Amino acid sequence: MRKTFLTLALAAAAFAAGCAEADKPVANANKAPANAPANASKPSEPAIPYPDVERISLADAKKDFDAGNAIFVDTRPGVSYQEEHVKGAINIGDTSELAKADTLPKGKKIIAYCS
Repeated sequence: MRKTFLTLALAAAAFAAGCAEADKPVANANKAPANAPANASKPSEPAIPYPDVERISLADAKKDFDAGNAIFVDTRPGVSYQEEHVKGAINIGDTSELAKADTLPKGKKIIAYCS
């Protein structure tokens, strides 16, 4: 039980940190440097935070949730969760709510989101 709690706590922290990074604006992301040639190629897309974290498509997430095989965990702060969230999602948005991790159903896919 303690191992599960620690794993979920680390996952929630990683998602929260990734969301914080993803929300930061990228300064001049689409502007070429002043000394760049006019025919220079466009800059590459910004890197995805935590590229080793498994991603799931919206269609697959909905399919798993509708089949009862998965639950949604909203990792945003409680205020954002209260404003809007996926129906049925559990909010574990900050460290004071990590105790909820022990109440998550066992044997189901956990789909965490932050946007």
